[in-house]
Amino acid sequence: MRMAKLLVWRIGVALGTAWLVASAVFLLSRAVAASSPQLFAAEQLTPTASSAARVATEQQYRLRLGLHQPLFYFGLLPWQWHGPRNQYHRWLTHLSRGHLGTSYRDGTAVEEHLGAALRVTLPLTGTALVLTALLALGAAMAAARKAPVRRLLLPLVYLFDSLPLFVVGLLLLVLLASPDFWPLFPSYGLESGAAPWLGNPFLDRAYHLVLPVLSLVVVGFPAVFLPTAAALRQQWQQPYVTTALAKGTPAPRVWRRHVLPNALPVFVSRVTELLPEVVAGAVVVELVFALPGMGRLLVEAAASRDLPLLIGGVLLVAVARVLAWVLADAAQMVIDPRTRTS
Repeated sequence: MRMAKLLVWRIGVALGTAWLVASAVFLLSRAVAASSPQLFAAEQLTPTASSAARVATEQQYRLRLGLHQPLFYFGLLPWQWHGPRNQYHRWLTHLSRGHLGTSYRDGTAVEEHLGAALRVTLPLTGTALVLTALLALGAAMAAARKAPVRRLLLPLVYLFDSLPLFVVGLLLLVLLASPDFWPLFPSYGLESGAAPWLGNPFLDRAYHLVLPVLSLVVVGFPAVFLPTAAALRQQWQQPYVTTALAKGTPAPRVWRRHVLPNALPVFVSRVTELLPEVVAGAVVVELVFALPGMGRLLVEAAASRDLPLLIGGVLLVAVARVLAWVLADAAQMVIDPRTRTS
C-alpha cells in the first residue's frame, strides 16, 4: 500500500512538472510572438508595400495567434483581473481535450503532424534504447568478470563518449554509406522507392534505419556501460561474494543470484535517464540522415515560427522526460525495497 501511495505521489509530481514546463513554454512563446508582428509583416510583404497593407498584415497576425486577448488571468503592472477570456485559458482548455492547436503552415492539427513524425521517431528511439541497454549490460558483465575484456573495451568506450552525435553520424555516412568507400547502407530517407530492399517494405525501412540506430547506440552506450560495469565490479568485490564462493557456490550462480540483482538499480537508473537523451539525440540523427521524424519537424516549425507545432513538440519531449522519471522511480521501487519507504 505504501509503495502504491509513493508511486501515485510521484506520478502526480511528474504531471505537475510537465504542466509547469508546458505552461512556461507557452507563455514564453506568446511573449516572443507578441513582439513579432512587424517581423511577420516584413516577411510577408514586399519592401514597397504601403503602410496600410503592413498594418492589415500585422492585425491578421495578431488575430491568428489570439494576441488581441490578454495573455494570462491577470496583469501585474497595473493589477487587472482578466478572467477566463485569455490566451492561456484557451490553450489549456484545448490541451485538456487533447487538441494542441493547428499548424500555421498548412492548417493541419498539430497532433496529426506529431503522429506522423512519431511513426518514424518511435521505432528509431525504441530500437536504439533496447539495443543500447542489452549491449551495455552484456558488455558490462563481460568487462567486470574478465580483465582482458575490460582493458579492450574501456579505450573504445572513452573514445565513443568523447564524440558528439553529429560527428558519429557523419563518420558512419562516410564509412558505410559513401559510394566512394563502402556503400553498404542507404545514406538518407526511409524508402528505396519502387524497389524495396529484398522486396519487403518493412525490411526496407529497417535497412534504412540501421545507420541512424547505430549512431544513437554508439553515443548512448558509454552512459550505460561505464556505471553498470563499475557497479558490477564493486558488488563482485563484496564479502558476501567471497563467502558464497567459499561455500562452493558456482561463480555463474553467484553472478546471476547475487551480483547482478544488486547492481541492477544502477543499470535501470541509467537506462531510464538515457530515454530523454535518446529522444533529444533523435533530433540530430533525423537531420543528418534526412528522416521525416520529430527532429526535422521541430526544426521546420522553429524556422517558420509555427508556434503551435513547436509548443506541441516541446511538450512531447517534456512528457518523455517526465515519463523517464516515473519509470525510473517505479523500477527502483520494484528492484530495491529500501526505496519504498524513502
